Amino acid sequence: MSLVMPGMLGVLVSRKQDATPPITEADFCRRLSLLGRRSGISVMAFTAEGVSPEDHSIRGYVYRAGVWTFGRFPLPDIVYNRCLHVHESQNVKRTLGDIAEQKSCKLIYWSRNLPGKWQVYRALHTVDKVRPFVPPTAPYRDTLQLVEWLQRHSELFMKPQSGTHGKGTLYLRLAEGGQGLYVQGRNSQNRPFRRLFSELDAGLSWIDGIAHKRAYIVQPYLKLTSQSNHPFDVRALMQKDGNGCWRLTGFAVREGRKGTLTSNLHGGGEAHPAEPYLREQFGVDSTRLIIGQMMELSLTIAGALEERYGRLGELGIDYGIDRSGNIWLLEVNSRPGRASFFQTRQPECAFRSVNRPLEYARYLMTHSKATGPKGAGASLEHTV
Repeated sequence: MSLVMPGMLGVLVSRKQDATPPITEADFCRRLSLLGRRSGISVMAFTAEGVSPEDHSIRGYVYRAGVWTFGRFPLPDIVYNRCLHVHESQNVKRTLGDIAEQKSCKLIYWSRNLPGKWQVYRALHTVDKVRPFVPPTAPYRDTLQLVEWLQRHSELFMKPQSGTHGKGTLYLRLAEGGQGLYVQGRNSQNRPFRRLFSELDAGLSWIDGIAHKRAYIVQPYLKLTSQSNHPFDVRALMQKDGNGCWRLTGFAVREGRKGTLTSNLHGGGEAHPAEPYLREQFGVDSTRLIIGQMMELSLTIAGALEERYGRLGELGIDYGIDRSGNIWLLEVNSRPGRASFFQTRQPECAFRSVNRPLEYARYLMTHSKATGPKGAGASLEHTV
């Protein structure tokens, strides 16, 4: 079945073999489809395996009348990359580019993707207004580096440069009077673990074995916990609207289990509306200042990263807040989830988190010659 669909947004996702349909983010794509229909945008979800250069088509899924339908489609007007795997999405981009060139048609990507965490930290460290909020960060080099950092900071936090959902995160501190090493973290399946090495060299060698399998970054450990000792962070969702301007869609707190390292929802965390949660932790006046700072920072970060890397469509910006009320920039993600806003029952914010990608897709379809960043008129409309 070959379908022609004007105003089509193609969402590149990853394959999920045990799901129906066998794709990641099916629920998000379903919501996009339902809202897209109201504004005349058709939504098609596809994986790398669905791209067919032989007949210049894409095999993917559309959601209609309450069911998913598999079919063959022409190139979409806009490609929205939500694929989990960098190399896979790069291969798809090359193939789609070849098809578009052969068909003499224009293919627009909804947004660029950011590079790894270290490159983003380094880019933001050059921005005067952002630098004070960026924790000391370095790419992992070797065990000697860890010894130096442990002597300087006593507790360290390590995470993969390209990791998500808290997988592979590590907490390190000296133990046994400085002769051993205590390690806590999450493995590649996101399961928590703890290990105590009576000999420091043995612990460092074990860490080195992990960190040399994939690129890691090292930071001082920041105690970013609530009064009840639950780790938490604040997710700010920045998105482009129908005028191509940055908007702060909302804030949400993600709180992890007591005694664990991270607050990711995939690791068992829970989401809360930001303002009441922060008021309980820091009081009314401090919360007002904290939210104001995060609003200003989020807009500055979006503009700085877009200037550095090119046109972007949305960013998930994660902040930690220590017990003194100091804000720390933890991470910036160019393929953010939005589950926090549905879990916190903030209907307006949840609606905007899905609708704004459609608004921005419509903007790109009608302003396809605009390739540079859009900063004029940027707004901090938000829900906390």
